Amino acid sequence: MPPRLRRTIMDIKTTVNIDEETLQEFKRVVASRYGSTRKLSAAIEEAIRSFNTADSLKRFAKAQEIDTATFPSVKEVEKRRPTLKTSAAETVRAMRDERAAHIPRH
Repeated sequence: MPPRLRRTIMDIKTTVNIDEETLQEFKRVVASRYGSTRKLSAAIEEAIRSFNTADSLKRFAKAQEIDTATFPSVKEVEKRRPTLKTSAAETVRAMRDERAAHIPRH
């Protein structure tokens, strides 16, 4: 089956309630980007997809030909994370104390 026909079968038609001013602004953006609002559905789909961060990263990785199978797991990242010999709390406290020492008291 040609990709165009497969896509048509997978699309659904739905109704959503959107503030009229918001929709008009979105239509203006679509018209300025594509020259008309004929691609409004595609623009709405793109906007919805942009909320899915994981999918966006996968598509970016694919476009950049990055092999996502080689990404380390969270456990691997934690295991490789360097351990620091200092404490962020201690560093911030020292900075605040130094700053406080330079503030004139009345």
